[in-house]
Amino acid sequence: MDNTERLISELSRVLARRGLSVRSEPLWGVHAGGKCRLRGKEVVLLNTKAPPMERLVVLADCVAEQAIDGDEISVEAHALLQRRIARRSDVLSPADASRPGLAKGGPRAPRKQRRV
Repeated sequence: MDNTERLISELSRVLARRGLSVRSEPLWGVHAGGKCRLRGKEVVLLNTKAPPMERLVVLADCVAEQAIDGDEISVEAHALLQRRIARRSDVLSPADASRPGLAKGGPRAPRKQRRV
């Protein structure tokens, strides 16, 4: 098992200990996966068609959203999580993140009604 696959399994175990199940399935589309809610439970879905590095980034971002305990993960995983946290600067969480992305553009002009 290469280093990427080992880190994927380690971060999957970390998420499982925190109550999130990690499922690897062939998903439709080109995305690597992400966190979602299925039947009322939070689940991390990983696309088996995605490269291992992209799946690792999805897991690292999910773990980085929570508090990191340095004693429960390896030094390599801890360094990866620190890099992911540093990259998630204001680009992903701007100061005015209270509104959804397109709502930040301001008021829209009223739409014309179509006749059917």
